[in-house]
Amino acid sequence: MTHFLVDTNIWSETIRRDLSKEVVNWLRAHERELFVSTLSIGEIKFGIERLPRGKRRARYQSWLTGMCDRMEGRILSFNTSVAIVWGQLIARCASKGIRLPTIDSQIAATAKRHSLVVATRNADDFAHTGVKTINPFKTSD
Repeated sequence: MTHFLVDTNIWSETIRRDLSKEVVNWLRAHERELFVSTLSIGEIKFGIERLPRGKRRARYQSWLTGMCDRMEGRILSFNTSVAIVWGQLIARCASKGIRLPTIDSQIAATAKRHSLVVATRNADDFAHTGVKTINPFKTSD
């Protein structure tokens, strides 16, 4: 069975007013196989903190808290073993003249360390990392 590390842009889709039904359906169909990185949680929290205080910010914070509760036991940290994979990954790419975005490369290292497929809308960001990706916007699975 394939398990997925869901990128920030896929989680964010679920709270949009004009959300993608394809993405929501894909997330529901794979609910038990999904993992989230603490890096994505941090990116989402960063976005929430930049909003002015009010109903929208409170709604997003409530959504994030609920998502973290639902994902309990499937939240993956950037720890020592992932850091070692990340260092190897960025060194390999740097030797080829490829510079990777920091957070995306750390998410890729997390996926690589845990043998997960990255679910993302931005597969190009992971193209040189050696991890498999899936785009829930383009899949009927």
